[in-house]
Amino acid sequence: MKTHFITYFLLVFFISTKLFAIDTKAEQAAVIDYDTNEILFEKNSNLKTPPASMTKIMTVYAAFDRLQNTDLSINNKCSVSAKAYKMGGSRTFLEIDDKVSIDDLLKGIIIQSGNDASIALAECLAGTEEDFAKLMNFYAKRLGMKNTNFVNSSGWPHKDHYSTVFDLAILSNSIIREFPELYLYFSDEEFTYNGIKQPNRNKLLSSVQGADGLKTGFTKASGWGIAATAKRDNRRITVVINGTNSSRSRMNESSNLINWAFSQTSQRELVKKGEMILQADVWLGNKPRVNLVSSKKVISTLSFDQLQLITSSIEYKKPIEAPIIKGNIYGKLLIKIEGKPNIEVELVAEEDIASINPILKAFAAIKYLIFGTSLDE
Repeated sequence: MKTHFITYFLLVFFISTKLFAIDTKAEQAAVIDYDTNEILFEKNSNLKTPPASMTKIMTVYAAFDRLQNTDLSINNKCSVSAKAYKMGGSRTFLEIDDKVSIDDLLKGIIIQSGNDASIALAECLAGTEEDFAKLMNFYAKRLGMKNTNFVNSSGWPHKDHYSTVFDLAILSNSIIREFPELYLYFSDEEFTYNGIKQPNRNKLLSSVQGADGLKTGFTKASGWGIAATAKRDNRRITVVINGTNSSRSRMNESSNLINWAFSQTSQRELVKKGEMILQADVWLGNKPRVNLVSSKKVISTLSFDQLQLITSSIEYKKPIEAPIIKGNIYGKLLIKIEGKPNIEVELVAEEDIASINPILKAFAAIKYLIFGTSLDE
């Protein structure tokens, strides 16, 4: 029995409009479909760069994990140390020796990007900021952030403090997925502490449809960056960029990428679970053919140019020798999409097919060898 390859068009779309391309002025960028986890666009996405205040997403992730999985409460109080009080950069304006709730510290970190609040929370949860950074790196490794190392909780510049826009996208989607209720902190547009009201530095919340997070960042070394996400019609897109030359450029580039992803890409169900893909000949069975069906549902996010032509091939041994057991794997569907890794789908038998008795086997074998089958390609 030899292996046959059948090539056919799985899906063909002809687009009459001009194909759409996207680029960005940001030095690094990653655009990811939240549901399928597919990269829709990337530019230097694995280049190590200072994450600046986007670091605070991990600071908050660690706090959320404690809040969700321990007895820690948002009403617990944390003391403000001299180190936290003296910290420069963006601030929540905590006072030394203040007792501040974790709720207020989270708002100070997320909305106001407070470096002082970041240190206060780190010291509250781990004793020292250095020990908290070890916890941050533990989470980073667990999440698969392969090109990331944290040395502080605020994103303050340090030669050994780095990440990538792809790793930050992994972190962003993880915090949304794992802590859906606590994630609502990121959509708050302003926060007042110590009589000082500050707006959320994420301007996309009020300018981009469906935007509900996450965090901006800036250092001289990295430029202006943002981890941003938006949800429209039950579909979420996450964008992380770094290396723009102004806060305005940061907003324009991130909003352009979000709007492009929603308008120029779409989720498509390529194969349904249990869908019949092929009728295969059966060798010496009590039925002449068996349906091979898809073992899983396949959803992919595709741009319009990718939708023009999708090809696929089927690999299986022909004929399939009985007995055949329902649910066992007898073939493979390979879906090929330009610019994406090939998708493999195992094909399983839809039903049991028993072997015929020895006498009938001999006649069936002779018949098959002499006449073959009408399904020969």
